[in-house]
Amino acid sequence: METEKIMCPSSRCKPGSKLLGIRQEGMISILPQALEIDKNFIARANEDTNAEQRFRFANKCVEGGCKQWTGSSCGVIEKMMGFIDTVTTSADLPACSLRPQCRWFLQVGPDACKMCPYVITEISQEEIDIYFSKQLQEVAGR
Repeated sequence: METEKIMCPSSRCKPGSKLLGIRQEGMISILPQALEIDKNFIARANEDTNAEQRFRFANKCVEGGCKQWTGSSCGVIEKMMGFIDTVTTSADLPACSLRPQCRWFLQVGPDACKMCPYVITEISQEEIDIYFSKQLQEVAGR
């Protein structure tokens, strides 16, 4: 596939991006059809907090222009694949209009789709603190 047509499934909320999914209960619900966003959506989505904390966006994969690029592939999905045995995944892939052009799918295949709902582009410091607090409580309780 031509590299200029490959899409990043974890991009920023910016002009040219498409809305790929909505965060619900700590995971991303992938929309069957990615939606075009406009400057009004971008402004409203960023009013109270960064839009990437509540939504997932897709845009052109910029490869070496991205800090997640390893030199030959996307490091985000590579890292996520290390957790595939630790999360609940479905044998059925979610409907996704991005899949034929998705960097992650093209890189690792259907397993990328199983991990995709677990990728949240940006989380708040409060969420990080809560997560580590729970981890410490579990360790202390053992």
